[in-house]
Amino acid sequence: MRAWRSLDEWRAQAAGIRAAEDAIAVPEGVLAGCCALCGSPRGFAAQPPVDTREGLRCLACGCNARQRAVASALLGGAPAPEARVFLTEQASALFVALRRRLPRLEGSEFGTPWLRRLRMAAWLARRGVPAWIRQRDVTALDFADATLDAVASLDVLEHVPRHEAALSEFARVLRPGGVLLFTVPFYEDQPCGETIARVGPDGAVEFFGAPEYHGDPRGHGVPCFHHFGWDLLQMLRRSGFADAAMVRAWQPEHGLPRGIWLVRAVR
Repeated sequence: MRAWRSLDEWRAQAAGIRAAEDAIAVPEGVLAGCCALCGSPRGFAAQPPVDTREGLRCLACGCNARQRAVASALLGGAPAPEARVFLTEQASALFVALRRRLPRLEGSEFGTPWLRRLRMAAWLARRGVPAWIRQRDVTALDFADATLDAVASLDVLEHVPRHEAALSEFARVLRPGGVLLFTVPFYEDQPCGETIARVGPDGAVEFFGAPEYHGDPRGHGVPCFHHFGWDLLQMLRRSGFADAAMVRAWQPEHGLPRGIWLVRAVR
């Protein structure tokens, strides 16, 4: 995995990196490789049309390319089994697979009614990970200061109206040297991001242009509030992180034939 701290750095290398990635063939059916998360050599499902970010699910643990990219970055830091890690999802294949590697992993969902949480808990129990579904707001976490070793979040912050408050909360709960890893839809050619919606005084979502909703595994669309560019790294430093970089996960042998952008920040 390679890291960049500015758009200029990325532009100087982008063409060569894109060419190397495009040279890797992605066949339909099953993509050969070993999962860096669960260790299975069974490969990855490549149903047409192949989606190299949201698809390529491991045939063993079921995690897609984006989930496995974050897990690879997290586990590549060699956290001890007793490390305390928070994942901003819980009823997911990623939580199940990571919990087997990190017994102190904690997760949560947001805005989920109790009956649905009960069903989610049953889903986890059937997969050998019994846990009640916690409700947490990333802008007001219930962890004490400097108590976590790592935080991981996947495509959440674009749906948080006050995303900088969430970044500050992540910084607050991480110990010095702790790591934040997350994904958002990243506009790699844009120096600055854009806020495309807000929550109005009456609590309704107000879009500044065409409404944008993203799919949700729970079955309904979620409004998108932000498009992120390279100034995201400056936001992280303002929020209390000592260092921040954009990381591109490209591991063809592990089922990541096209680069996936991650954000890595160190407290």
